[in-house]
Amino acid sequence: KVLPYCDIIVGNSDEAVTMAKNFEFKVTELHDIARMLADLPKLNSKRKRIVMITQQEKPVIVYSEGKTKEYPVIPISPEDIVDTNGAGDGLVGGFLASYALNRPVEDCVQNGIEAAHMIIQVSGCSLPIID
Repeated sequence: KVLPYCDIIVGNSDEAVTMAKNFEFKVTELHDIARMLADLPKLNSKRKRIVMITQQEKPVIVYSEGKTKEYPVIPISPEDIVDTNGAGDGLVGGFLASYALNRPVEDCVQNGIEAAHMIIQVSGCSLPIID
């Protein structure tokens, strides 16, 4: 019921596959799912829907303005990962902070990736202290 009001949809790959099943999409490939989610009915026709699908260490899939693009995540060694709780929230927060400033989608996604990268290196959902 709320999806027609959503300008931005963000989820991980498992959530995207579940949404595809719920909407009875006949596809399983994440790029196709992103496109089909973006094409679902939307009330605000002034801007097109953006769909982001995260895949842990794999690139973030983003469907925007009629095309899909992959954005690589920042490599990190397993010993530097402290806590992955909040990684998705960090990604969304970094994205939305730039989106609210009318930055290009590419910049928004990159800022989200950088925020998530910082979040997973500390315990809990907090930013590390930067000197």
